[in-house]
Amino acid sequence: MIDETAVVRHHHLRVSAEMEIGRAGEYLVMADLLLNGWVAYPTSQGVPYDIAVDIGQRVIRVQVKSTKTPKTPGSLNRGSPLYVFHTRRAGKGGRRRYSSDDFDVLALVALDRRLIAYYALADTHNDCIALRVPGVRYGDGGVKCRYFEDAKFEFALDSVLMRQRQEALFAS
Repeated sequence: MIDETAVVRHHHLRVSAEMEIGRAGEYLVMADLLLNGWVAYPTSQGVPYDIAVDIGQRVIRVQVKSTKTPKTPGSLNRGSPLYVFHTRRAGKGGRRRYSSDDFDVLALVALDRRLIAYYALADTHNDCIALRVPGVRYGDGGVKCRYFEDAKFEFALDSVLMRQRQEALFAS
């Protein structure tokens, strides 16, 4: 098991394990988008999103958040593991929130299972999102938990474009 606080060394460069986890998630999302026929490009450091997807009439900005394994968070009073994603800038310890203009789609990556859930930014209202582990049996309830199967890129894109059309209607 890799310690997330460890430092990974490559060719005399020091890179944090946390940054490696983030980069792995970005590459997995890039591969998923490209293999599903989307035109996607990585962005530079310093912008509030990681991937740009050209859909023809506009560019969809995708922010990626990754985790290596599910956790059993005591704060949720659950015995079943969940994938937990902190959606502030710079992860769990991040103090700044993203604004509604920073990106369009949030991609949440479970690296151990190579799973990705896509959500329109406007459909994410919390600083923390929990996703259920496929194949794990959960009890009734858990309204705030989401499923990977229900979160395809096309669904997030439809939500982004519908909201954009509504905003254009109200503006005119």
